[in-house]
Amino acid sequence: PDEVRPDLTVIVVDNDGGGIFSLLPQAGIDGFERVFGTPHRADLGADAAVYGIAFTEVADPGQLAEAVKPTAGLRLVRVRTDRAAETELHGRLLAAVAAAVS
Repeated sequence: PDEVRPDLTVIVVDNDGGGIFSLLPQAGIDGFERVFGTPHRADLGADAAVYGIAFTEVADPGQLAEAVKPTAGLRLVRVRTDRAAETELHGRLLAAVAAAVS
């Protein structure tokens, strides 16, 4: 608490937990969500408020540039994402990279 707060923007890509596991072979097995999905339902805005940290939630990709413009102080920017959409995008990117290097 005695340290000077840095000018720092922390961006949290929030898919409500477990997104990285959706890229592994166990995705889709029975019980996946309970064991690997681990939805946390955390209220990051409330968590930031407890520590006096400015909080912004980006609801639209077009808002991100404005949310991360340099500013003084410590702040938290949450970007909500969808795990299924992330997994599908990852697959398409992987296929595009594989095609490009072939």
